[in-house]
Amino acid sequence: MVFHTLRDSMGQPSPQINPKIKSPSMMASVWSIAGPSIGVFLMATIAGVLIIKIVSGLGTPAVAAVTAGQRINFVLVAMLMGLGAATTALVSRAWGAKNPELATAYARLGLVSGIIIALIIAAFSAFFAPEISHFFKLDDVSAPLAVSYIRWMSLFAVSQSILMVLSTACRSIGDAKTPLYLGLFGHSSSVFLAWALTYGKLGLPAMGIQGAAIGWGVAFSLCAFAYLALWMNNRLQLGFSLSAQAPKADLSRFIRVCMPATIEQFMMQAAMLVFVWFVARHGTEAFAAYGIGISLLSVTIVIGMGFSIAAASLVGQSLGAGDREGAIESGYSALRLALVTMTILGALTSFFSTELARLLVDDPEVVRLTALFVLILGLAQPILAIDLVLGGAMRGAGDTRFPLFAGLISAVFIRLTLAGIATWLELPVQWIYSVFMADQLVKSTIIVWRYRGLRWLRAL
Repeated sequence: MVFHTLRDSMGQPSPQINPKIKSPSMMASVWSIAGPSIGVFLMATIAGVLIIKIVSGLGTPAVAAVTAGQRINFVLVAMLMGLGAATTALVSRAWGAKNPELATAYARLGLVSGIIIALIIAAFSAFFAPEISHFFKLDDVSAPLAVSYIRWMSLFAVSQSILMVLSTACRSIGDAKTPLYLGLFGHSSSVFLAWALTYGKLGLPAMGIQGAAIGWGVAFSLCAFAYLALWMNNRLQLGFSLSAQAPKADLSRFIRVCMPATIEQFMMQAAMLVFVWFVARHGTEAFAAYGIGISLLSVTIVIGMGFSIAAASLVGQSLGAGDREGAIESGYSALRLALVTMTILGALTSFFSTELARLLVDDPEVVRLTALFVLILGLAQPILAIDLVLGGAMRGAGDTRFPLFAGLISAVFIRLTLAGIATWLELPVQWIYSVFMADQLVKSTIIVWRYRGLRWLRAL
């Protein structure tokens, strides 16, 4: 192991691992969590693409409606990701400190919090579904479809919350295989049921776009039930206990880590909604192309998310065990692997962007705009890898405030400002798509500066 010494802002020497030096065992540890996580995220992405393909048979308005519905669902997912940052940081640290009872207590606290968040967002999205469809500037055909889709999706928000929190807790202690197996069941059955209920296959009623939402929700409700059954019967590595003698989760500590991460995700999703509003002003075709492009590029983005989760889990476990050096190396090892894989796949996706778009939609204008969007975002993948992985590593240490700061600067002062200027100047939609590149470049630069400073190691 090679070290050099930096002086932090307090004037004390801080060890920093040379990022060129890597430990084979650390790389294996990263892969043991990242590999299965990437697998289940890829299944989720493919399932999302296939559901869009399924509803594309109902026409472009149906695709636009599902895009709006998925955008609203991303708000719930983002809020749960903020909650997951606290769950990962505290569960992994307790596990690394050889205190599994405390890890269970934090997982249980995360689950209760997630259910509350899901109920709030579900009620809001169901009640304001017409206003949401109007916000996206959907036409008279797409708008009622979006309202129906959003309301049906909201019925399954609690199931989605249970699924996300417990899978996060499992990965936090190094168990990435259970989420992989249950994810395989959930995503494959969601596509099958969505297809069957959309078109009335196998004796089921033909429900159109509502069938896609119901099929997805039923599949993941079954998956959530399986998680609860396994956990409560102590069939997971993370034990289950309601004993009064068990260690209690520190609620104030949980909130201190959770709130900045949740605010960050809420802010990022709010900024994205405004950004999508700018895109929607260019017409239904541009809006549908955005949804299809995001689905296609998610194949590479989820790889970064897998390495981000691995970095966060290993950083938390290392710090729980008192191993600062291992925590630093975890981030660098995960970043190295993410850069290679995301760059290659981003380039391939960009090169075949037109062909991939044609697999999902027949509208020539939607295909053209999708190819442009995929090309631009594909080129930004190496920059995005830095943001995802090193930002995830810092959150695993409990440093959720600084990523909030970095996200505020990039989302508000870069993304929305440039998108607003492009809209005001009435530039073509590809100029708005290009804002992603500038946004990620600024944010990644800030994240690297923070990570190399090492102050994130002392967040908890």
